[in-house]
Amino acid sequence: MAIGGTRLDNPSAVGDEGRPRGASLTVVAVIVVGVLAAAGFLVGQPLLFSSFGLLVGLASAGLALLCRDRLGPVVLGHLLFLPSAVVLAALVAVSGLVAFARPGLVFLVVGGLAAMFGVAAGWNDAFDRETVQTALGSSVISYVFWLVAVVVVGIAVALGIAGRQVVLSLTRGTGPVAGLFGLLALLGVAGGCLYLAVRAIPAVQLTPVHRRPAARARYMRLRSTLVYVTAGAWGLAAVAVAGLVAGVLQTVLAIPPISGLVAVVAALTAIPLACVAVLSVLIAAVAWVARRATSGFDSLSTGTVGAAVAALCYVFALLVLVPTLARFGAVGLTFFFAIPVLPVLVYAILVIVLVGFYTGAIPGRAGSVAVAAAGLIAVGLGAALVGFPSLFVFGAVAGGLVVWDVGTFGLGVTAELGHIPETRRLELYHGVIAVGIALLGIAALSALDIARRSVGPAVGTPATMGVAVLGVVLVALALRG
Repeated sequence: MAIGGTRLDNPSAVGDEGRPRGASLTVVAVIVVGVLAAAGFLVGQPLLFSSFGLLVGLASAGLALLCRDRLGPVVLGHLLFLPSAVVLAALVAVSGLVAFARPGLVFLVVGGLAAMFGVAAGWNDAFDRETVQTALGSSVISYVFWLVAVVVVGIAVALGIAGRQVVLSLTRGTGPVAGLFGLLALLGVAGGCLYLAVRAIPAVQLTPVHRRPAARARYMRLRSTLVYVTAGAWGLAAVAVAGLVAGVLQTVLAIPPISGLVAVVAALTAIPLACVAVLSVLIAAVAWVARRATSGFDSLSTGTVGAAVAALCYVFALLVLVPTLARFGAVGLTFFFAIPVLPVLVYAILVIVLVGFYTGAIPGRAGSVAVAAAGLIAVGLGAALVGFPSLFVFGAVAGGLVVWDVGTFGLGVTAELGHIPETRRLELYHGVIAVGIALLGIAALSALDIARRSVGPAVGTPATMGVAVLGVVLVALALRG
């Protein structure tokens, strides 16, 4: 979680209602980190809850970069946002699976992540309706491109494996019937792929102007020849299927000269025809990419091009990840099939956030502060359900209230004065007063809890006390407006 550094929100000097002032956000960040560190200390691992702060910060930075208008930052935003969000979604999904044994764990995990995200998004000013809507649309496009690319790569791999088996069987020697069908299939595939390569190469455009009529005539003859070869190969294959069904093909191929000739021709031409097919596909792909790169992407938006580039990066990452996952056996296989599902969970969360913005449940200008405050309150409720000390429960909930108060104060100062005037002393003064009032409230609630313990367990449990504290906080927030 970054406290400073290069800004991603490009604020103006005066009247900018973006992120709160730096001093207010620093107070908010210190409170969030302190609560999460205390929670980790109570479970024996002080950095347990804050260890995912890097992923949260990367997701927030990616969310901010997805709204840029240049290709490089948009692609970087894709690569930062979705992978980090997928890992965090996996963490939430795992905590949800074990929620039946420990229901408070979901509140602790989700609340801690929400609090960290609220702070990071506050620093980047990357949590409003327009930002979330743009990020959702762009990331969904990238996800669709990725799915299409994965399907295409899967089909290509399957065809490559099948073609390799056919070529190996033909070169090692096979029956005359199988040899004939394999030869015709390879000839048809090679002719079709070569036709695609010829169409993709701008041969006429690269020819000098005075030679273009003759080049165009030769080009058209070559294309016609390739069409005839491809159609003839598949036509002969259809005739061979009919002869096989009628029982004529086996009789003709049983003649010694014909059977030997078919086997020899199939063995000698299998590898050259396969190489022609593969090289033709590669040439066609390279020619298409080169043509698109030289002609530009004027017809496509920066977001669409960035989504396509990010999808290609995702495909490459998946190909690199497959050998690693294969070493983990069933666990790796389960994670492999969960990869396409986890982005859907991320998009569902973004849709819920958008609904919150549209309905007013999440304040448009103070969304990041509201998420951070709600996260700390959720941590307090989870701590009460898990059985943490009452002092921590009161501190987490009071910390959420302080985060809301200090954060909204910083937003008000930003809206009126901008980011240039020095207001650190004013913000720290307000922060100290808010923290002092929170400490007095924690002390009063702790004294009440000690009195409850002295009377007996019938007065209430830590869980009921946490719910009561939440009710008091909600009433206080309503009164504050």
